[in-house]
Amino acid sequence: MEAVFRTDVGKMRAHNEDAGGIFDDEDMTLALVADGMGGHKAGDVASQMVMEALREAWKQRPPQRGEIDAWLKAEIKKANYAVFQKSLADDAFKGMGTTLVASVIYDNAMIIAHVGDSRAYRFHSSTSEQLTSDHSLVNEMVKTGQLPSEEAENHPRKNVLTRALGTVEEIDVDISEFDFPDTATLLLCSDGLSDRLGQKDIEETLRSKNTVAEAADALIQAALDRGGEDNISLILAHRDMNEEGTDS
Repeated sequence: MEAVFRTDVGKMRAHNEDAGGIFDDEDMTLALVADGMGGHKAGDVASQMVMEALREAWKQRPPQRGEIDAWLKAEIKKANYAVFQKSLADDAFKGMGTTLVASVIYDNAMIIAHVGDSRAYRFHSSTSEQLTSDHSLVNEMVKTGQLPSEEAENHPRKNVLTRALGTVEEIDVDISEFDFPDTATLLLCSDGLSDRLGQKDIEETLRSKNTVAEAADALIQAALDRGGEDNISLILAHRDMNEEGTDS
């Protein structure tokens, strides 16, 4: 498997509040993107705290097969509590929080955990699928029939979240398992990418590039070309077991 992480401050922000990374452990990989919120310093702190908490937990005690769901839920809840407590202890961090989309990839499967509106997409056989459902006010309005889906992407309150890490003491984490077949590509991204590029735009970019690194760089540039108002972060992970029977 080939995987890359890319992040860019964008054209309008003075600092980058996103965090992310790719962490390997023998035959499993943890990949995550966190999009901080709460203004200067606070958003940075929240996203970094969550990323570092999960990285350290992965390093100290990665999950065994069969307990990945429980491990993700428990470690994300611990990280949420730590961010929440820090926001209470220091006025400089009051109200901070972060979204999170994370995946544990192993064999031909991946388990996705998310809170907020950072997203996961899977691309395979020239088709794509959004694997996560935004925890946002607009998405809730769509699901309850209050807003037509075609109006959601341009709604003025699109970025109002209904769930984020660090904003409450206890948080619900959505976790699902998906196939990750040979030649498939996983995209994890902050809304700095998904707000600028539609699913068809992303598909076109992935099809037109020869390597994961080229595709990741092209996606960042395309989001910048369309305004780049927010920080932009993404992870691309690609499986190709067809060359000599090993990961490419």
